[in-house]
Amino acid sequence: MVLGCLLLGAVFRHCLRKVARRHASRLKQLEERERVAFGLHDNLLQSMQGVLLRVQSVGQRLPGDSAERDTIEAILDQADEVLADGRQQVLALRLPLVYGDDVSQAFAEVGHSLRENFDTPFRMIVSARPQPLEGGFSEEIYRIGREALFNAFQHAQAGHIELELVYGCEFFSLFVRDDGKGMEAALGPEAGYRGLAGMRARAESMGGAIEVLSLPERGTEVILKVPGKVCYAPQRDRSGCWRQRFAAWLGRTESRG
Repeated sequence: MVLGCLLLGAVFRHCLRKVARRHASRLKQLEERERVAFGLHDNLLQSMQGVLLRVQSVGQRLPGDSAERDTIEAILDQADEVLADGRQQVLALRLPLVYGDDVSQAFAEVGHSLRENFDTPFRMIVSARPQPLEGGFSEEIYRIGREALFNAFQHAQAGHIELELVYGCEFFSLFVRDDGKGMEAALGPEAGYRGLAGMRARAESMGGAIEVLSLPERGTEVILKVPGKVCYAPQRDRSGCWRQRFAAWLGRTESRG
């Protein structure tokens, strides 16, 4: 018994050290991401904004009907798009890393950060009890959901944006909804297709699929479904599936950003 207790104690200490090392590594990653994000924002993006303002002041001195002024304005429009994309990438650096057991919390933090940056109301719904996801799948799901949220906040011109996570037995499902002007009107057919193609490729690599429902001036809904048998971590209690279905009928938990 004494030897057994000593062995259990040694195993427990080993597990604690492993968890501590993972936590320290994650903190280091977050600190490095924050440092890079602040550096890009404070130095590169701000400097580019200053240069564009100087170019704009020069263009305003040219005659209103000159070809050179039209060219400068077209270049400035393109530069504004590049700056907007750069700010989005910086924001992505400052958003949290995700692991299988905290994907719901990561999405809540994403929604809160985007709401603060774009001043658009955000609501998150979690149906059924959150379950751990396999590490690689949670990262891919997180990237797809984050991309859909970025598109909604940045392009949809929506009054409200909603993210719903459904931890179903057969499928893990993710829904991103907005009441904006529709995908084609917001992004254009080509831009929307490029972004959607990348998201679909990620979904297909997990054995899942993406569906997009969009109507002009009625909003857009992006739906991701991934089979539960491949994305849920092994410790998931499948005997409780009927309880989760029943709980989904009774109500949902909400988290407002």
